Amino acid sequence: MIIVNLTGGLGNQMFQYAFGKKIALECKTSLKIHYTNALLNTQRSFELDVFNISANLATKEDLHRLGVFSNRIINRVLYLLDERFKFQVNRNILTQRYPYNFDINYLSIKDSSYIQGFWADERYFNGIESVLIEEFTPRKKLDRKNNEILKKIQTNKSVSVHVRRGDYITNKDRVLKFIGINYYKEAIKKIDRLVQNPSYFIFSDDIEWCRENFKDLKNRVYFIDYNKGKDAYKDMWLMSKCKHNIIANSTFSWWGAWLNQNKNKIIIKP
Repeated sequence: MIIVNLTGGLGNQMFQYAFGKKIALECKTSLKIHYTNALLNTQRSFELDVFNISANLATKEDLHRLGVFSNRIINRVLYLLDERFKFQVNRNILTQRYPYNFDINYLSIKDSSYIQGFWADERYFNGIESVLIEEFTPRKKLDRKNNEILKKIQTNKSVSVHVRRGDYITNKDRVLKFIGINYYKEAIKKIDRLVQNPSYFIFSDDIEWCRENFKDLKNRVYFIDYNKGKDAYKDMWLMSKCKHNIIANSTFSWWGAWLNQNKNKIIIKP
C-alpha cells in the first residue's frame, strides 16, 4: 500500500496523485489518498472526487499502520522538520525536501510508504500518461452551458487563455504573483502569427478584469464566467479541449494544457 498526501488546490492535488499513482504501479500495490488542509496555507478542500480516480481514501487504520499521526499540528511540525532540516522521524514517511528540484531517487520509493510533497514535475509520472488521462476525466456529464461552449471550442481554432489573479493579487506573502497583462498581450500576438483566425476562450478568477483588458479581441473572444467553486474543474476540462493553450504561472492551467490531446497543440507558458 502507498498512501499519498494531498494538499493545496486542484492542480497541486493532481500532481500529488499522479506521483502516487506512478509509485503504486511501480510497486504493484494499491494507492490510497490522505487529504490534509495544511496549516497556515490558503484554505482549500479535497477536489479530486470530481474525477474518475481509482484510489480510495486512507482509513485511520491505514494511517496508523504506517505510523502517521491523526493530529494535524504534529504532522505539520514533523513535515517541516523533514522538508527543511532533513530530520526524518518515521522511515515510512517520505517527504519531498526543499528546494523542490526533480530528484530521480524519489522514484525508488518502496511499498508501505506515506509520501508527501508537491511533485510538480511531469518526470515524476512519465510512462503512465494514458492512465492519468483516463482517470482525470469528469465523473459527471457537462451541463448545458458548458456543452454549448464545448461545441464552440470544437468547431473553432480555439485557444484557451487562463488568467489567475485572485490570491496572486490579494496575498502579498505569496511567492507567485500575477504574471501581468503584457505577458498575455505578447502571447496572443504570437498565436495570431501562428494560427489563422483563432478564437480565444478566457478562463479566470477575475473575469471582469479580463473583459476590460481583452475587449480589443472583440468578436473572437468568449468569457467563461460561471464555473465557480467546486465547478472550477469544468474550466480545466474545457481548456483541455481547446486546440492551443496560453497558460498562467499556475498548476491549474498547466494541467489544462497537459490534458490537451491535440497532437499539434501550441502551448505558451511564462
